[in-house]
Amino acid sequence: MNKRYFSPSKLSSACVASMLMLAGCGSDVQDQGVISERNQVFTGRAIDGYIARATVFIDSNNNGTRDAWEVWAFTDNQGYFSYNPLTDTDYCTSDASEQQAQYCLTSSTGFSNAVLRIDSGYDTLTGEPFSGQLSRRISTPSEGNVENVIISPITSILTNVESSQRDSVLQSLDINAADIDLDYLATTSGTGIDSQLLNTAIKIHKAVTILSDRLTDIYTEVGNEFDTPNDATAAIYRGLAAEIVQSGSSLNEILASDNALARVIQSAEDEVIALYERKEYALPPESEQQKQTAFNRVIGITDNLASLTDQLIPPTVDTNMETATGSARLVEVLTVKALQERSNNDSTIESMVNFFASADDSLVSVLVDAVSTDLADVSALVQNDFSGSDFDSAEEITQAAQLPDDAEPFSQLSGMTLRVSDLDLGTAPNSVDDSEVEFYFMGDTDAIDGSFSACVKFIDDANASTGELGDGNTRGELVDGFWSLLGSTSDNAESFNLLLTITFLETTYQAILKPAGNATIDNIDYTVARFDLDGEFREFHSTDWLQTTDVIPTNNAECEARLPSRVGL
Repeated sequence: MNKRYFSPSKLSSACVASMLMLAGCGSDVQDQGVISERNQVFTGRAIDGYIARATVFIDSNNNGTRDAWEVWAFTDNQGYFSYNPLTDTDYCTSDASEQQAQYCLTSSTGFSNAVLRIDSGYDTLTGEPFSGQLSRRISTPSEGNVENVIISPITSILTNVESSQRDSVLQSLDINAADIDLDYLATTSGTGIDSQLLNTAIKIHKAVTILSDRLTDIYTEVGNEFDTPNDATAAIYRGLAAEIVQSGSSLNEILASDNALARVIQSAEDEVIALYERKEYALPPESEQQKQTAFNRVIGITDNLASLTDQLIPPTVDTNMETATGSARLVEVLTVKALQERSNNDSTIESMVNFFASADDSLVSVLVDAVSTDLADVSALVQNDFSGSDFDSAEEITQAAQLPDDAEPFSQLSGMTLRVSDLDLGTAPNSVDDSEVEFYFMGDTDAIDGSFSACVKFIDDANASTGELGDGNTRGELVDGFWSLLGSTSDNAESFNLLLTITFLETTYQAILKPAGNATIDNIDYTVARFDLDGEFREFHSTDWLQTTDVIPTNNAECEARLPSRVGL
């Protein structure tokens, strides 16, 4: 049984939207719910970098997934929920707009003890989808609100630590109790980036994420069956905390120790196996040797990731937001490479590690600078092998790390229409594809966010000779949602990251659309658009890019007329 609460036929239809603009079917967002009576308000911020459009929910039973009765909200563009002090916006007021209300986390039930969890969304520091979960254990008062809650990798490792053990964990992390509530990207003292906390937070969560991913590659029911955790993140966090407490070692010592990391994975695997036994799932077919090979591989990557983080974000060296952004994006490249690896032999991971170990410092600086700008192309670097002609000169490195020079940022979207198409039409007549989407952006003049409608056509592997469309395909579906220019402000109202929140078949999804320059194919000039989908990217093309909206369809029939078939269906 899939974790989303709708039928298999609807799940197939949901892939229409997920292919075009979502973070993939089976993503972390599930159990679409309704915000309860607004009695107790929870305000705070999600930080890895700041996490925009994440789902934040009260995990009342601490099972690592949002159950249907558990209240939830989204984080806003700066990672805040319920209240944004930067804009002085209260998302929970009675006169909040529909768009604002989606960021309001409230509960009509008081908890003496509960866990707040964050998953999905986009990391504004890297511009990439956020992987894994963050959490924080809170005590909720019987009256009044829970305010200014920081949820970060540092709070996550403390979620299931007994109060008597907190000091030993904090000592291992080389931080103080006050650091738990510190926004390390903009400290309250006004000194800017806290390099030590940023280094610690990135090392913790990226290590946990890739260890969790390799575990769920094997135990596939986790995250895909009802009432299972979204992934093994929480189990790895618990295993890491237990290793710190039991060994008395520092975080750095643990991340550099194969034996310690093996114990962390073993602890998490024991937890997952216990879940399998309770649910009466069949254990995976992998042999112990196969599992050990997979775990040994990811342990080695974790060690390299920690070393790379120390190289790029030295904990004792002051840094600024620009350098921190570039450095965090490069750590993210290695992380995503690890998440996408499936055969335990991705040589590009070793090539990337070798580049940073052996390259001239000036070339490393060039790469950091290249990915510190708005033109950074993390997705392209994930696909790059970090060797050969792409990485033998400053000019080539910059070109490999950034969007094309002719990529134009999004701006002034209100009142505009954007139509993009997948040029791959499959193989006629028995396996044809036809995917297009047309957006209609709405909002105030010069707005940096607003609402949109969209017509979606999705035909995949259909039979043109018989006219059979096939399950999950549609000739035109009207959907709606909200848009925002990620990272933009009223003073700089443009962005290379168009964040989309879309409601489709009673489920809400997130995606990022990026401009990727121009291309001429078969003598036709196109503007290229890139959808980032759960660690992968897919290119669509537009012949006329942004145009003034002349009409907004109001039903599926009108959408079909706007998107006529290109394959005879």
